[in-house]
Amino acid sequence: MEETIRQTQERWFTFLEKLEARMEEMCTAAIPELVKVFDEDQDPYKRAHGRMLSGLRGQLYQMMEKATEVKDEKILGPAFSFGQGSHTFREACFDRHHKFEERAHHYISLLQETARERDLEGFYKEQLDAFERIRDQFTCKQCGGKITIPKMFFIATYVTCTWCQTQNTFMPSSGAQLMLHQARSLAEQRTAHLLKEYENSRPKDPALHRKYLRAMFDEWNKITPDMAAENEKFYLRLLKDYNIDHL
Repeated sequence: MEETIRQTQERWFTFLEKLEARMEEMCTAAIPELVKVFDEDQDPYKRAHGRMLSGLRGQLYQMMEKATEVKDEKILGPAFSFGQGSHTFREACFDRHHKFEERAHHYISLLQETARERDLEGFYKEQLDAFERIRDQFTCKQCGGKITIPKMFFIATYVTCTWCQTQNTFMPSSGAQLMLHQARSLAEQRTAHLLKEYENSRPKDPALHRKYLRAMFDEWNKITPDMAAENEKFYLRLLKDYNIDHL
């Protein structure tokens, strides 16, 4: 049994080392290119950089999710029953997983820093101000009655005419549509201090991680309230992936 435990731990450590090597290789190659794209992109919204950054972050999150899946299967729920060494085994495996997640968040931070010149807060305010200027400038396609858009939308939305009840399609500006894709990044900027608090905890405190995630998703929902239902589903998936109790 001890030999089985030893081999399982070795395979787990080797698996995480390979993921870390992939992270390092990917980010080492990508960061200079990200900086170059950011500097050379003439688009004021830096969309080329944003797409590249989003794709890289997505790959890192996928690696983290894969590690969590393997941990759940091989460490938390193995097919064999552990003996006296089970506690030490799991403690060592969990500690190694925490170090892996620290490395992953470190690389995510490095990628994010390539966009440090972007003022997402200012961009968001620009979109809100632009919406306020146009919200009363629409008329019904059926009766010509004046329509006031009730709030800022980020995706195409039906707005009902109060005069004839015709549904009119409101198409948000390109800036508002872009903000939809930048909302999470802005929410992460607003709650970065909570993520840092979690990352600096020793040992890693799941309660601080849950506090950060809840705060980040609350900010995300404030920025794009129409997406709150979908965001909450994502939030619950993350709690499950990270084995964090939902309180």
